[in-house]
Amino acid sequence: MAISISRRDARYAALSGLIDYAGLFPPAELGMAAAAAEYRAARSGPDSWIVDRFLCPVGRLVELAGILTSTMSPGEAPWRVSAIANTETGLEAEVAAVDSFDSEMTGGALVEQIEVRLPTGDSAAWAARALEMFDRFVFFEIPWRIDLDAALDGLVAAREGTRRALGAKIRTGGHTADEFPPPEVVAAFLLGCRDRSLPLKATAGLHHPIRHVDPATGFTQHGFLNLLCAAALAVHGEDPATLAAVVAEDDPEAFTFDRSGLRWRDHLATAADLQAARNGLFVGYGSCSFDEPVDDLTGLGVLPVGS
Repeated sequence: MAISISRRDARYAALSGLIDYAGLFPPAELGMAAAAAEYRAARSGPDSWIVDRFLCPVGRLVELAGILTSTMSPGEAPWRVSAIANTETGLEAEVAAVDSFDSEMTGGALVEQIEVRLPTGDSAAWAARALEMFDRFVFFEIPWRIDLDAALDGLVAAREGTRRALGAKIRTGGHTADEFPPPEVVAAFLLGCRDRSLPLKATAGLHHPIRHVDPATGFTQHGFLNLLCAAALAVHGEDPATLAAVVAEDDPEAFTFDRSGLRWRDHLATAADLQAARNGLFVGYGSCSFDEPVDDLTGLGVLPVGS
C-alpha cells in the first residue's frame, strides 16, 4: 500500500478508511462486475488507504460471491463488506443471506457490518432484535424528519439492553431537493451522536468535499469535508450554531487542510481532534465514486498530485 502522507499527518488521521465504496448505488449504479473491478482498483491503488469497505445490498450478496469466486487472485486480501439490509424482506431472510455469503466465501470476503433503516415506532425493541439476529455491528439509518432525540435514545437503550455495539446513520441526500437535510439537522445529528457516544456514518449526496450546488440537478449538496470538520469540532466541544455554520459553508477558501490540521475560518481541528472524531464519531461515509473525491481533494491541494 503506497502512502504518500505520513501516518502522523492530520490528513492521514482524517482520511484513512473514510470512504466505503458504493458503486452499486445511484447515481453510479454500476453492474456488479464493474463495481467489483473499481473497488479492486481502488484498494490496490496509491490512495488505497482512503477506501474501506465494499457496500452491497444483502439481496445481491449471491451475485457478489459469484463475481469474487471467479475473479479473486491467489493472495488477494479478504474483502470487507458492509451489507445493506432490506426490512421489507424480513430480518430472518436477510440474516440467512448474510450467513450464507460468509460461509460460501470461506474467508475470502466477510460481511463485517450491517446497515439498515430504523422503522418508526418502538425503535429500541426493533434495534435490539436486529442486533441479536445479525450478531455483528449494525448501523441504523435514522430518517432525519422523525424525532431525532427519541430515535437516538432508542439506540442507546438497545445498546444497553443487548450489550452490543451499534451506530447511527444519516442520509444526507436523495433524488429530490427536499431529501437533503438542512445544515442545522446535520449538526444536531452530530451532536446527538457525540453526546450518546454513538459512532455515525453518512450516505448519499456527499460526492464532493465542499458544500455546493450541483449543476446537473440544481440541488445544494453537502460536502464530506464539511461533515468531517464539523465532527472534529464537535468532539472539541464547539456549539451547535458553529457546527451548523461549518456544515453550511460553501466557500472552499474558508477551509485549510494540511499536515497540522483542518481549519475552518478561525476554528482549528488538530490531528488529535480529527483522530478522535474518526475513532468515535464520524467513522466514514458511502460514495458511489472513489476517484471523484480523491480527484477533488487533489485539486484542493489536500492530497499531493500523483499520490
